[in-house]
Amino acid sequence: MTSKEALTRSPTTQAADVREIGSDFELVEDCYLSSPRMKTLPWEDGSDVTYVESGRQALSIVETELRKNGHMHLYVPSVFCDSMIGPFVDNGWVITVLPTDNNLSVRPGDLIERVEDGALLHAPYFGRQDSPVMLEALDEIRQRGVAVVVDETHRVFSGPSKVADFRVASLRKLLPLHDGGYVAGISCAPDVSSQASSTGVPTLRQAAMRAKSDALASGDASKPHLQLFSRVEHATEIATRPVRMSEESTSLLWRLDTEKISRRRELNATSLTQALGESDQYRVINPPTSDLLPSHLVLETGDVVGLRRALTKERIYCPIHWRISRLLSGPLDWPTRYLSIPIDQRYSEKDMTRISEFIRNYFSTKVSGRTV
Repeated sequence: MTSKEALTRSPTTQAADVREIGSDFELVEDCYLSSPRMKTLPWEDGSDVTYVESGRQALSIVETELRKNGHMHLYVPSVFCDSMIGPFVDNGWVITVLPTDNNLSVRPGDLIERVEDGALLHAPYFGRQDSPVMLEALDEIRQRGVAVVVDETHRVFSGPSKVADFRVASLRKLLPLHDGGYVAGISCAPDVSSQASSTGVPTLRQAAMRAKSDALASGDASKPHLQLFSRVEHATEIATRPVRMSEESTSLLWRLDTEKISRRRELNATSLTQALGESDQYRVINPPTSDLLPSHLVLETGDVVGLRRALTKERIYCPIHWRISRLLSGPLDWPTRYLSIPIDQRYSEKDMTRISEFIRNYFSTKVSGRTV
């Protein structure tokens, strides 16, 4: 079956014979699990790492320490998740927005020119590592007394950031965990060891993941797991008090073969990038390189809405990384030209071929004047 045929199939036919790609994680496949063993996780560097329920809770811990040290001014990229800014806004911080370029990166020069005090919330998006020029800029503002907080969520496989006072991440965004985040760099790490979650987040997400696994296995097109995932996202958003990462996720984390997961992601990202090739209709902003393992493969295109709608009909679900901010003030040049394509370990080169053929056919159909 060709991609052109896929564009014209009915949703009923698609549900019956096309594998679903993307969206929330189902339960992890056995091939990515091993016996528990002592190992160093990619983001650990010998410093104390505190594991909590979510990335938001990790940032809440950082916010508390920064405020105790007299900081109340935060610089953030112009594109940032409100759930991560929330701990600062809720405590009266002044937020200054830094512009991003067409690769969704803050320019090192803007850091040097604009960041003079307080703290910087730095986020290398979509798997990037910081360039030598960026590291020099981060080091320069640190020498001014600026606290550098690095959100490593999109690059947890790449090792700790080289210039940072604090490091945080939401682990469940790239790993099939029920909950989990971490914070490093805290002078007096909070004692969350005895604070079990009362939010129900880990249990609810595990139930949602299991329901998705069952639905995929049975071909249940009613998607009973969607409501569960919606409930757990809401529960995660409002669970701001730091509590320890659940025992189930901690045990699972030590069994995950992160090296194998990383290799599969790299193979998928490389395969999809090569298959998509070059086009005047789209541009890959984060192709894999020696210093970039993509979290997703991100396309810049003038037809995000149409392409995303067409991919959804094909049961290829692309995440919306940032909804328009309700917390940042002032004129924001909100990105509307970017679409993230799943390349995670659940999928194979065959899946990447399917995605690339569909995208290339979608745009060739538009160029030829035919209606998708």
